[in-house]
Amino acid sequence: MSEFADKARTIGVISKRTRPQVVEGRQHPESGQPFKAVTDELGNTVTEHSAAGAAPGVSDRQDVNVHPKAVTLELGVNG
Repeated sequence: MSEFADKARTIGVISKRTRPQVVEGRQHPESGQPFKAVTDELGNTVTEHSAAGAAPGVSDRQDVNVHPKAVTLELGVNG
């Protein structure tokens, strides 16, 4: 194989991480309240809500949903 082909095959292996997923839209078509939701690699979501007619980039509140990893604890018996 050529050197270029070998390098091209390793490109997908360099980064296994995914990028944050961004969703933008309006909650209710009649009220027009915009929102922006960003979900990171671990599944945590930050949602920014803006008032209708607010300046771009200005958020009234943020909601955060955190999904921590499950922890398993094993107790040993000494004796």
